[in-house]
Amino acid sequence: MQITDHFLAFLKAFFAIFPEHAQDDLYLAGESYAGTYIPYFAKGVIDHNDDVPQGEISYNLKGLAIGNGWIDPLTQYTSYIPYLDHHGLSTPDLQDKLIAQQDRCLDAIRLQNSITQNACEILVKIILDESTKGPENTQCLNQYDVRLKDAYPECGLLWPYELPQMKTYLSRKDVREALHATGISGEWSECNSAVGQALRFDNAQPSFTLLPGVLEKVNVMLYSGDQDLICNHIGTEYLISNMTWQGAQGFQEAPKIPWTVDEKPAGIWRQERNLTYVLLYNASHMVPYDTPLAAMDMINRFMGLDPTLQPFTSKFETVDSGNQEELPPGGEKVDIDQPRRSSGTRALILLIVLVAICAAIFVIARNNRRKKKFSGDDEVQWFPLNNSGSSDRRHGPIHSDELDELVVEGGIRSDDDDDDEEEYHDGAFDSPDPDLDSPLEQRR
Repeated sequence: MQITDHFLAFLKAFFAIFPEHAQDDLYLAGESYAGTYIPYFAKGVIDHNDDVPQGEISYNLKGLAIGNGWIDPLTQYTSYIPYLDHHGLSTPDLQDKLIAQQDRCLDAIRLQNSITQNACEILVKIILDESTKGPENTQCLNQYDVRLKDAYPECGLLWPYELPQMKTYLSRKDVREALHATGISGEWSECNSAVGQALRFDNAQPSFTLLPGVLEKVNVMLYSGDQDLICNHIGTEYLISNMTWQGAQGFQEAPKIPWTVDEKPAGIWRQERNLTYVLLYNASHMVPYDTPLAAMDMINRFMGLDPTLQPFTSKFETVDSGNQEELPPGGEKVDIDQPRRSSGTRALILLIVLVAICAAIFVIARNNRRKKKFSGDDEVQWFPLNNSGSSDRRHGPIHSDELDELVVEGGIRSDDDDDDEEEYHDGAFDSPDPDLDSPLEQRR
């Protein structure tokens, strides 16, 4: 992937400018469509470290963090029906329409394994069209936070609603000067179409194909807000349960650890064989936007940062399991003004830089989707978190076993029958078991 070469060039330039950070811990993090790129970036760094060019340095890559990521299109596309069912948002008529379109989606995937599929993108359009309510059907489901409604046909593209204030602030002369962003005139804009055009016609394989190899080298955290539809947590759980890494498929023995922040349920935590999965309650597509303390605690624990960064309490609940891996430290309430461990702070600086890069991918995608027209034609290109509007991309045909491995004999697998019961935590659902298999054949 060409963008990986560009990313490595960025790292080289960054550490040339800031050599004092060259051996600091390095974490790559982002959300949404950044999940398409981060595994490629990680593989590029790992390959670089395996054979460092003369005159260059190796990078101290410690881990990846991907939130509500677009990593495995197949499991994500097939998660929409069970997600709607699980959250009580489905109707018999909507489900019939989605099942019919999912059949066309799977047929397209069998022909070519690409990061997005036009026939599959229509699934989201159907959901949003069917969700319209209000005077003259002017309100629809917010695809990034199913608790909210938005104007049709934007259906979430106007969210977060503080964007106008953000534009005003970032366009101020003093702010631009403080950010050293005076090289370009004009007001700040959320998206840049030129960047989006440069990332079109992506012919790479979906990034989930790289995760097993990356997990051999570094820790990976996948986290999901439970109120996001577009890159929902069930798709991530299907990905985990059907991925084989370090000699085993899915989580084998990792229990679901209840996790609290300031004595309130924050979510569940699972980790095994270098992979951590976190489901956050009452969180949307942008987890830190809704649950900033939980997001901070999650990142701090994953990075092993000093808990003095946290002016709040957090803890894991006790789970009766003899096979539980040691959980990351943190959680004691301390004075926020206490000194912070310098190495942890340096790692966080690099994390923030890389998050900013990956977050740009999300806003690029939003800009491209705003240009789409809404109709019933199958040619409509409704691309969630995708910057490509072309249907001409060609990739190698998907192997039948890649589809078949999503289904085990006898249907959906679970560790415990009780796991399928819905529970609420301040309005949030418990996750379906991450060891479920995508119910493709059952839906068909």
